[in-house]
Amino acid sequence: MAPSTITLTTDFGWTELPAAIRGVIHDVAPPGTRVVDITHSVPSHDIIQGAYAMLTTCPLYKEAVHIGVVDPGVGTKRRAIAIEAGNSFLVGPDNGLLAPLAHKLGFKRAVALQVSKYWRAPVSATFHGRDIFAPVGAHLCAGVLLEQLGTPIDDPLHLPAFEVHNGEDEIRASIVSIDKFGNLVTSIPSRLVVHELEAGQALDMRIAGRRIRPHPVAAYGEIEGRAFGAIVNSSDFVEIAMFNASAAERTGARSGDPVFLYK
Repeated sequence: MAPSTITLTTDFGWTELPAAIRGVIHDVAPPGTRVVDITHSVPSHDIIQGAYAMLTTCPLYKEAVHIGVVDPGVGTKRRAIAIEAGNSFLVGPDNGLLAPLAHKLGFKRAVALQVSKYWRAPVSATFHGRDIFAPVGAHLCAGVLLEQLGTPIDDPLHLPAFEVHNGEDEIRASIVSIDKFGNLVTSIPSRLVVHELEAGQALDMRIAGRRIRPHPVAAYGEIEGRAFGAIVNSSDFVEIAMFNASAAERTGARSGDPVFLYK
């Protein structure tokens, strides 16, 4: 059965651009197709934070088409792709944006989008979200098969920021999201530091070149009186926060910056 839900994740902001994407979907997708805005507030060109938004929210929508458009390479030779993962489809640029979600859902297969009859014409070199990704996603909801959309590929790009290296003496990871409060989400899953967190002792970390010792806490309010706290966030990643202040501003960290946790 074809999906009946399409999700949208972009860095377009609340401009006219998401509405243009919705207009194309409305014209192509079957009546009753639901369109859900995950976010259009991904920082401009920030593929890592776009991938984090999709990874942590899109799985809540079962059997859907997830369209992601954070695409600084739009109009270049970068591929446009569609992926089947789990019971869903992912559509967007081949720049790593879709990779973490595809891995989480269970990657099955992928195609490079090459069959232009499933695109909007003419195709603008600056707006593939409207002219390629939106109609392809809508056609998937209309029952078009993945293999009809393009040529099979087995090498969609990965996103190194989400790779975690668990060594004997240290864990190497990255900052994958900075929220509006300035909290720093690392790519470290809580299972890798469960013993350290349960011990309640300050962690020895280096973030963006700065050495800090965040104290494990169960709630943001418990950070009061300490410089930094380490908390397991709602998506089960280790997050570094301050009490009523911005850890991002204090450390100068940006998405993609390296994180080291010393054991």
